[in-house]
Amino acid sequence: MKEGKDIDKLFKDGLENPDLPFNDLDWDNLEERLHPAPKRRVIPLFWYAAAAGIAAMLVIVFLWVKPNNNIEAIVIKTDKGNQNPNNTPPNNTEKSTGITTEKIAPKINIDSNSLAVTQKSNDAAGKAPQKNAVGVNVEVGENAIETAGNNTNMLANVAFKPALGSEINPVQFKDENLTASVATGKTERFKPPVVKQKSRLVLSILAAPDLTSVQKSGTSNLSGGFGVEATYILTKRLSITTGASYAKKIYDSDFSLYRPNSSYVFKVAPSNIHANCDVIDIPLNVNFKVFGNNRNAISVSTGLSSYIMLKEKYSYSYDGAYQGPQGWEVKGQNQHYLGIANVGVEFQHKINNNLSISAKPFMKIPLTDIGYGNSKLSSTGVAVSVNMNLFKRN
Repeated sequence: MKEGKDIDKLFKDGLENPDLPFNDLDWDNLEERLHPAPKRRVIPLFWYAAAAGIAAMLVIVFLWVKPNNNIEAIVIKTDKGNQNPNNTPPNNTEKSTGITTEKIAPKINIDSNSLAVTQKSNDAAGKAPQKNAVGVNVEVGENAIETAGNNTNMLANVAFKPALGSEINPVQFKDENLTASVATGKTERFKPPVVKQKSRLVLSILAAPDLTSVQKSGTSNLSGGFGVEATYILTKRLSITTGASYAKKIYDSDFSLYRPNSSYVFKVAPSNIHANCDVIDIPLNVNFKVFGNNRNAISVSTGLSSYIMLKEKYSYSYDGAYQGPQGWEVKGQNQHYLGIANVGVEFQHKINNNLSISAKPFMKIPLTDIGYGNSKLSSTGVAVSVNMNLFKRN
């Protein structure tokens, strides 16, 4: 015990007066970790190189596209209309094709009045106007209009009088009225062609509660199902629908309406039959739209359904103290192809171009005996569905 007390005292003294060395560098490292200095963002070198390259390209494009103000007007002459009688070489450059070019200074007189005055002065002085081979009289005024700078967009002071009957251009034109009439009134507005996109295939997810009963039994039970259907649009009003849904068929009936294909004979006949059946319903309907606009539509449908009986469970109830067999179960033994007639009216409301909702009151009428009990099983209900357009066509 004394040795134990000494150990406790040793630990107590060590914790109360710890001998820990103090180091300033440790505190500095801890402070740098708690408050790190913000790092300066370094711009990569290739950004500078890219900016310099773009600037160089802009300078080259600017110098290359800079317009040239030293524009010379060229008058084309032909040797056939203006031959040299002395056979002396002209001052201008002549090409091997017989077409000569003559340079004219860009400073020209563009005023029609000065053109007329210049022409009269030339006529008074006995100067004949210059005429090229194609019958074009060219007059250049001596006193050209001085403009500020070199304007390269000036019109030449040219009197164009083609001689259509000349030797160079022997085409003869008849006198025609070439005046254009200006259209008056309101111009017709251009209407671009309207392209509408319509869906050919519509996918529907539905839930269909119903009341199921055996004909002549006088009682109905709440049943229902859910499934998927696909509608293919044939024309503007006609379409076909098929799909598959899982349904529960629950009903009660008198034992007299229960006619199973069995050799078993009840000693005491049950008074009532309760059935609970799992069914796959496969419809094939034809739909016809009787009304439709941009938002709502009403269609009538008719067709046939096939029932594939997955599981059938029957429960028997008796009157009195005697209790015979309590029930019977059948799995996958009965299939009724196209044995039920479908009739319905669908009310559809469009939410947008791709989505709509609909409610469809329907009735299923048996054309044959249904199930192990060979009962005339009918259903009446409302199918609520969400419809989605899958594919579109122009």
